[in-house]
Amino acid sequence: WIGMEPFVETGHVFQNFGDGTYFHSGQLAIQAAIGAGVSITFKILYNSTVAMTGGQDATFSVGVPELAGILLAQGVRKVVVTVPDPKAYDRTGFPPGVEVWDRERILEVQERLAEIDGVTILINDQDCAAELRRARRRGLAPTPSKRIVINHRICEGCGDCGDVSNCLSVQPFETELGRKTRIDQASCNFDYSCVKGDCPAFMEVEVREIEDGVALEPPEVDAPPSFVVGGTQSIRLAGIGGTGVVKAAQILAKAAMIDGWKVEGLDQTGLSQKAGPVVSDVILVGPGAGSSNLIGTGGADALIAFDLLVGAADPVIGVCDPRRTRVLVSTAIVPTGAMISQPDRSFPAQEAMGRLMSSAAEVHGVEARATTFGVVGEPATTNVFMLGAAVQLGLLPVAPSAMRQAIELNGVAVEDNLAAFEWGRAWASDPASVEARSAPANGQLSVPPLSAALRRSVDAAMADPRLRETVASLASDLVEYQDAAYAGRFIGRIAEVAAAVAGLEGSADLVEVAARSLHKLMAYKDEYEVARLMTLPEARAAAEAVGGPGAEIRFLLHPPMLKALGLGDKLAIGDSVLGVFEALKRGKRLRGTRFDPFGATDMRRLERDLISEFEDVLAVIAAGVTQANLAEAARIAGLPDKVRGYEDLKVRRAAEYRHELTTAMSTFR
Repeated sequence: WIGMEPFVETGHVFQNFGDGTYFHSGQLAIQAAIGAGVSITFKILYNSTVAMTGGQDATFSVGVPELAGILLAQGVRKVVVTVPDPKAYDRTGFPPGVEVWDRERILEVQERLAEIDGVTILINDQDCAAELRRARRRGLAPTPSKRIVINHRICEGCGDCGDVSNCLSVQPFETELGRKTRIDQASCNFDYSCVKGDCPAFMEVEVREIEDGVALEPPEVDAPPSFVVGGTQSIRLAGIGGTGVVKAAQILAKAAMIDGWKVEGLDQTGLSQKAGPVVSDVILVGPGAGSSNLIGTGGADALIAFDLLVGAADPVIGVCDPRRTRVLVSTAIVPTGAMISQPDRSFPAQEAMGRLMSSAAEVHGVEARATTFGVVGEPATTNVFMLGAAVQLGLLPVAPSAMRQAIELNGVAVEDNLAAFEWGRAWASDPASVEARSAPANGQLSVPPLSAALRRSVDAAMADPRLRETVASLASDLVEYQDAAYAGRFIGRIAEVAAAVAGLEGSADLVEVAARSLHKLMAYKDEYEVARLMTLPEARAAAEAVGGPGAEIRFLLHPPMLKALGLGDKLAIGDSVLGVFEALKRGKRLRGTRFDPFGATDMRRLERDLISEFEDVLAVIAAGVTQANLAEAARIAGLPDKVRGYEDLKVRRAAEYRHELTTAMSTFR
């Protein structure tokens, strides 16, 4: 920047530092920038941890007040400190003129600093989230009793919560009503910033007593395949930073040494603290053999992929040989950062699995995370579950007794990890029975059966049995949403589409996407519907799955009317007001009438207009669909899925949807 600044129009830039970088050598760059007289803001993340390379302590460090004094003495024009809670922050020892701001105002701070000529400093003083999570797991730091849970029926899967929190624990998942969002409790840092999204789906759940996960008793299984300690066995473990990849490698290495192997190894952590890929090579060497500590191209006997995308990436899969390498992979979908904030991003699961299948001699896939949670109750033990499965399948030449001893020597959550190991062995012996005992996935649409008359209408219109059940389920939900007449309107519109495409190859896909899109628009989430969804058993079940039976729930709400009056933050409303929600949901009979107290707002008018507009679209599609334009018709029918979110976000996305729809319909006509 010092070199290019005189020759570009840009007058100011930002530069990110960690405190470890600053104390090591980065401070020289600040001094050089001061001496050169350029305008630049250095943003220093002060978290006392060298997070990039594994969480070491920052060396030769001083406190934030002392750091601010040094920087000002060197000629920095302005220093601002941002913190999570300014009211509780100790400002003792700070030089005059140093301001302390709430970190939520960090963009405003940056704008202010960018206007100042010369070198300015923004210090963000906050503990390293990954290190804090690790300390909690080891019992070195208290674990908050408050959890955040998302009611998936209210959730729109819009990505707003992931956008405002920039948190990888806010994860999308698929349901019968499309993509939704949930909180991954195992990786949650209890930051709670996700609740700032403009959405009424969030619940605070109070866990009265924090206990280790209680595991079911694993069944006894036969001994795994026998092995001989001799030659060389090269094993690669790969996964996401912060999930215990290196810990799993250490347990495997200890077990192998107990069994008489010499062990070579190499951990490649990189950006592990930022949920980046982590690769650990463990090479087991028998008597008289020799080996490097890094597996070369095509040199792996086994690959244990704790994450599907990491396992299928070129740097990892390069060690596989289709003639010899055996693979165990977790098929759990762990989204990337882009998927969290952009709901239209898809997870390339089939592509990743295909790469593994073509690169290895055999591949075993297990939905390890959900299965481990179901039988152990602690998803943090997932990697040990996979070690158990790998031992039982014969991918790892170590004895179960040695693995159990290594887990005990590791000394972290011993009982849970022992249970996870045995359940992994049980899964390898009988996958179906173990998966049947795991917790059922949420996201299912539970609705009462349709009336006989509506059911006859569905059966008459839908020749495909799968479509019958889908349309009947969606129609039943609309009966609960409004009434039978409303559901009948839905069935009639979809019946017209089904009749128009009868006989066309692949027409079922168009009918299904049209049904899901029309249902989405017709079941818009106004005050009555949000109240109804809050009182469904699914909400209580989701809360109790995290907080235990009888967990205390608080609904986090930001009513539009109160927001318009200036209420800036969400209200935490206890479940004692469920009776109010029960009464409010019965007001659905007023929906859309002149007596509807909420129906005259711009948002509700927009939502009603979107329904009628899409019904017109379906009529045009039904009149003009052919085999040649069937795929385009299906794409158009799926466009309403873009209309996600609440309030301002929904308005923006509705405008984008209308623009794209107008262009697409012009081409279709």
